[in-house]
Amino acid sequence: MAGLLEAAEAVIADTGYEAATMSAIAERADAAIGSLYQFFPNKACLTQALRVEYAKQFDSRYSSLAVSAHRLNPKALACQLVDLSVHFVETHPALPALLDAPLSTRAPLAMRNVLRERFAGLIRAQSPRMSKRKALRLGTATLHIIKALNQLYTELPHGERRWIVEEFKVVLMSYFNARLEPRAGRRMSK
Repeated sequence: MAGLLEAAEAVIADTGYEAATMSAIAERADAAIGSLYQFFPNKACLTQALRVEYAKQFDSRYSSLAVSAHRLNPKALACQLVDLSVHFVETHPALPALLDAPLSTRAPLAMRNVLRERFAGLIRAQSPRMSKRKALRLGTATLHIIKALNQLYTELPHGERRWIVEEFKVVLMSYFNARLEPRAGRRMSK
């Protein structure tokens, strides 16, 4: 099944979601079309599976950050969040097309909640006394800021991407400085 997802990723990256066909994906995977349909009854199901895989990989990138988040100041956390996201976009060629795929192909709510919880955990590492409910709200907002970066980053020509990365670092740092509770001994970033 991994080979089918890799083939779907390649075809969607090359042609876009709308132009990608199950036949092209099967051909790219060097698999019989019946084998593809055995696992995925249609392109939407296949795309959703790919988006779930991307969400899992996205989460794993941020899980390593959770270990050190409590040692970072808001500026460093904002920079690492943005840098990890940009690296993810650059190493997952189908992401731009997946961002434009129909909502029906999104990862299930449970997977999206895993990402919200991951970001809430990063927020609580910064502000340990913050309630879980508030951290989840801030984590959700942070996740959507990152999603906006991903969308805009993929739409810009390569030569214009660097400035948007810097702008989103400022946005996240400003948000953290405004919303996170200062820890003893830590100055908020400027």
